[in-house]
Amino acid sequence: MIRRPLTEIKLKLEDLQEYEEFRRGQTNNLSAAPEMQEETPKTSGGAKSVEETQTRIGYAPKKKPFVRSS
Repeated sequence: MIRRPLTEIKLKLEDLQEYEEFRRGQTNNLSAAPEMQEETPKTSGGAKSVEETQTRIGYAPKKKPFVRSS
């Protein structure tokens, strides 16, 4: 594996100002969010079933044959 020198990241004043504007915009959006939540239907907050999760990720477990022990 080739080793390379570390990449230096410099923070500029413009980047900091842009970040502060972004944060202010996010806080403004959060204050408007409760009004929008009333319009959207609420889903059940419970955990998804195992089958739903497996279907979503494309996992298809093979069914084990039932063997009756005596």
